[in-house]
Amino acid sequence: MDAPIASSPLRRLAQRLDQCEQWAAGILARLRAEHPRLIVVSMWRVYGTGGSFDGQTGFTPYDPEWLGSLTRLVKQLRSTGARVLVLGPVPDPHLVVPICLSGHLDDVVACTSKTSTAVNKSGIAAERSATQAGGGQYADLTDLFCTAERCPVIVGDTLVYADWSHITSEYSRLLAPAMAALADRALSQP
Repeated sequence: MDAPIASSPLRRLAQRLDQCEQWAAGILARLRAEHPRLIVVSMWRVYGTGGSFDGQTGFTPYDPEWLGSLTRLVKQLRSTGARVLVLGPVPDPHLVVPICLSGHLDDVVACTSKTSTAVNKSGIAAERSATQAGGGQYADLTDLFCTAERCPVIVGDTLVYADWSHITSEYSRLLAPAMAALADRALSQP
């Protein structure tokens, strides 16, 4: 006997996508009604990178479909009358930082990625172009996390990553002035 369609994994996925589309339409309607001056867009780019989410989303960051969707999103958001600022990716440490640090208490560098490994420069350049094609502005965040050579996981006394992709609340607070400057710059440009 076949399982009911309502309980199948495909049905659940379709329901989530329908809910996502409804949510997105509601957000766009709200943005049109509220007329914000600036909309800031941030995205998770771990899709298709060999992780546990592969095959579940159908997305691959920085590929033509991703970039075309980004351009369309920026155009759609610009149609509200707002300026749009797309934030580039947070560098990828390629490990769970707190676990790595707990195993290397005397060697933080063992948990620190090379900038060339943690940052997808060609992906950032492609996203910048896609954002500009949609009429938006793009902020490469690399300099907020990395030097020319390395992306430290501790800055001063502050842990940067809470896990393998999220930054800590403490580091986020340290970035607040830089993020405010990015927003101010986006608002001052035509």
